[in-house]
Amino acid sequence: MMWAVWLIVIFVVLQLVLLVYLLLMKSRALKYEKALQHHYEQVLPQMVSYASGEKQHLPEFPSGHHLKTAIIEKVLDRLATITENTGEQARLQQFAEQELLPVYKKRLRKGNWAERMNTLYFIEDLQLSQMADAVDAHINRLRPGTEEHRQAVRTLATLGHTGAVDELLREEVSGTVFRKEILRRLPEEELRHLVNRLDADNHPELYQALLVHVGERGLLEFLPDVERALSHSNMEVRLKAMKSIGAYQYMNQPELIHPFFHSEHWEERMFACKTAAVLSLENRREELLELLADREWWVRYAAAEALQSFSDGEILLEYARHNHEDRFARDMAARTLTAKAEGER
Repeated sequence: MMWAVWLIVIFVVLQLVLLVYLLLMKSRALKYEKALQHHYEQVLPQMVSYASGEKQHLPEFPSGHHLKTAIIEKVLDRLATITENTGEQARLQQFAEQELLPVYKKRLRKGNWAERMNTLYFIEDLQLSQMADAVDAHINRLRPGTEEHRQAVRTLATLGHTGAVDELLREEVSGTVFRKEILRRLPEEELRHLVNRLDADNHPELYQALLVHVGERGLLEFLPDVERALSHSNMEVRLKAMKSIGAYQYMNQPELIHPFFHSEHWEERMFACKTAAVLSLENRREELLELLADREWWVRYAAAEALQSFSDGEILLEYARHNHEDRFARDMAARTLTAKAEGER
């Protein structure tokens, strides 16, 4: 039985040692956080004065390398959200590059996973463009599809580096949400680079996402590309092009929509109606009145909504309600007018 007593004693001692270790670590962490907050509160107003040019000298930072870096990151992260003056932003950018570039390059090469991820987040938030090549090189050491790889690509996109486009075009990079995140970060010149390299047949999902994205951002430079996509052989591409035009709320050549009113695909007829509403194509009244009798409910609904959006929409719907030869068209016109009347009560 003696061995059991010794086993219990050893177990209790180990538990006590572990408890003491955890208490010491917690105390150390609290002490560090307290020091970080103390120095942050002291340094922040001085950095504001330095950024504005009121002071020419930088504030004094603690000598500890790790603590100094953490304070700089916290201060710059805060100032990045409140500084709008271009001159102030330039001074802060220069300071960030001077203090953080050597640290971040080392972290990307030798840091653990958490350090590398935090570094990538800060590089993106602070827009440290001089780190772009280092991040691009770091990507080559990562396995595609991992969260670190995804964050590295996000960072490259924010920095406007061509490497982000290269990664988008790789087969391993996928996911609707991720594609949108990268497209949203890319500057216009890199989007143009992507358009020039993109093959709609080899990367259909990316191409379609790009069509919608440029419309949502209202980038008129890409409108001719969107209008050309209306004649693509793939119906999904054509639908995304019309969705993009709906976001633009503008077309250089509105006559390109005309064939879609007579498409064999009900989805295209429906989008043609929606586009007519967005662009106020009142010269398409005849086609819309015809589509009130479409065999698909969604097309009839979109046609009625488009007619209602016109300046004489209520008159057109009243006419269709009483005189259209198709009973489904009469029902849809009546339904639309009733819904409008109830909405105005």
